[in-house]
Amino acid sequence: MTTVRPDAELADLDVPAAITRGLLLDGGPRQALFTEAAIAAVHRAEAAGVGPYPLGFLARHVRAGGFAAALALPEPVIGLTGRALVRDWLQAAAASGADVAREHLFARWLAEVSALIAIRRDMRELDD
Repeated sequence: MTTVRPDAELADLDVPAAITRGLLLDGGPRQALFTEAAIAAVHRAEAAGVGPYPLGFLARHVRAGGFAAALALPEPVIGLTGRALVRDWLQAAAASGADVAREHLFARWLAEVSALIAIRRDMRELDD
């Protein structure tokens, strides 16, 4: 059975810690990375003004060049708040250690967050 957590609980979720744990540990931590942490990340990205396209680009960049290349980007996304948020995520991912499988897993997570933001935008447009 899947537990549904309200947005208020997800607001307190430590996304960077969930990233590091989810990349290092299979099972529950990995599942939490792609469920609760992804949803919490969507809310934070939207609040910071980060859209799906920059996160999709960043996912492809991580997949192609790894954590080091992504951390070397001077501006991974536009805006101070968004940049700080995404850098926290990148640093948390890099803390798991350089490993191609983990880099691809993190890239997949970023792509999922990007897709969820795009879906939420599309749904809002339908409601308008």
